[in-house]
Amino acid sequence: MAAPRRRSLATRLLVAYALAVLAVVGVLGFFVERSAREALVDEVQYGLAEQARAAAFSLPETPGEIVGFVEGLAPITDARVTVIDSDGSVLADSHADAETMENHSGRPEVQAASRGDTGFDRRVSVSTGFNQLYAAVQGPGDRVVRLSLPENVVNAPIREFRGRLLLMLAVAGLAGVAAVALVARRLTRPLAELSEVASSVAAGDLDVEPPRSSVAELDDLGRSLGSMSTELGHRLEEVSGERRTLEVVLDALPQGTLLVDTDDGVLYANRSLIDLLGPVPESLAQVVPFRIQEMVRRARDERTVVDIDLEHGRPARVLRVIVSPFDDGRALVVVSDITDRRRVDDVRRDFVTNASHELKTPVSSILAAAETLQVALERAPDKVPQFAAQIEVAARSLARLVSDLLDLSRLEGRTAQHVEMDLERVVVAEVERMRPLAEERKIGVVSDTVPVSVMGSPEDLALAVRNLLDNAVRYSDPGAVVTIRLDRQGDEAVVSVTDSGTGIPQRDLERIFERFYRVDVARSRATGGTGLGLSIVRHVVESHGGKVTVESQLGSGSTFTTRLPLD
Repeated sequence: MAAPRRRSLATRLLVAYALAVLAVVGVLGFFVERSAREALVDEVQYGLAEQARAAAFSLPETPGEIVGFVEGLAPITDARVTVIDSDGSVLADSHADAETMENHSGRPEVQAASRGDTGFDRRVSVSTGFNQLYAAVQGPGDRVVRLSLPENVVNAPIREFRGRLLLMLAVAGLAGVAAVALVARRLTRPLAELSEVASSVAAGDLDVEPPRSSVAELDDLGRSLGSMSTELGHRLEEVSGERRTLEVVLDALPQGTLLVDTDDGVLYANRSLIDLLGPVPESLAQVVPFRIQEMVRRARDERTVVDIDLEHGRPARVLRVIVSPFDDGRALVVVSDITDRRRVDDVRRDFVTNASHELKTPVSSILAAAETLQVALERAPDKVPQFAAQIEVAARSLARLVSDLLDLSRLEGRTAQHVEMDLERVVVAEVERMRPLAEERKIGVVSDTVPVSVMGSPEDLALAVRNLLDNAVRYSDPGAVVTIRLDRQGDEAVVSVTDSGTGIPQRDLERIFERFYRVDVARSRATGGTGLGLSIVRHVVESHGGKVTVESQLGSGSTFTTRLPLD
């Protein structure tokens, strides 16, 4: 549908005023002309009455004289003169044959004159067929003298009056139009200024000051517009503040957030999404992985939340993607990196599996040796010490495993209080603790230390040193030497344990600190290892802000080095 034609307020006011003037002029002209005509008719009739009185004063008595009198009076008065007898018969008429005229006793003006009044009437004449104005008075002998004129004698003065009236009304109308134009201009100018202010506010310029006006309503409108602009500014500031707050909150979230518009344009993307998927795309078609695009379309079509896990990037990261559709066609994409969570779940699952397996082995050995011991008590008493020794070995292995599990659980479940401590004293004490086992296995232990103080937990650091020494002694052959050194290098305390054992293959170096990981499973169990020692060492060192590394060559031994900050 076509838009309606737009006209200015001034034009509307001028058109309305012009129409009003035309209506007023028409109505006023009609009534003024009518009143003027009536007044003029009355004036003509009264003039006729005066002339009739003058004629009645000098009216002759004999009929012959009356006829001559009437014929002489008509040119003087420019009117039709009629003399009517008391019985209504026409005695003489200036414009008609009196003998052929009907009785006039029934004429209203004649009846009024017969009663002694001045008679007036206005009607269509029977003899002429035109509207006539009549005035009659009583003369001598109860005769009536009547004068009449056609009503159209007033038309010429009326036309002249009408012209003057129209001229005056036209001048008044033009003056009114000029006044209305001036008023309209004065009204529309502040309206135009207010319109410009409103357009500026709509465009975002909220600092404009609405103009003042002498018109109370326009001034109130300007103040209202100014108040609205101020209030709108406050609201926009609040919305902007809330939006900035929301953006800060969304940017602080670890989950990537992507808002897709109905036309597949990207409305918003937070910083985490950039970290997970790369630069912010301009549209859904540029989003990778491409499965996210399929998820958005599916969520829109099915109007349901879509949730999947997928791998992305190199090295591959596991991402959980959740797409939630809006009723208006938009879609919210939330991307979470669950790689570490899944790794932790895998580690936890592997830990439970490995722990169960490691516990099952000594328990099975104890049960088997106990059953065999029962049989040996009856049939081979000399074998009882052998089976009892097997039970003891399995029980000690189980006890070491449980002890390491408890130590690991304790380290993971609490944060130890760090105090200033003498690390050399801890190292020397653990060397002395390990000497009996080393001498039993015919392995030498050499220590090379210097005084070093660190902030840490004496109990936890002693446990780490103990596990390093125990690991070196158990994996060394008889006659070998295990060397432990404590030194200060820059702002670090360095503890290194070197053995001359079998060494570790290069493929296993990255995994030896995992729980229950063994390079040589058979030898580890034969030596009583639990597979948790190095995991405990790494946990202790990292909880102290340090780092543990290993250098090894197969067949040449290994060196484990821990670096702890002095402060």
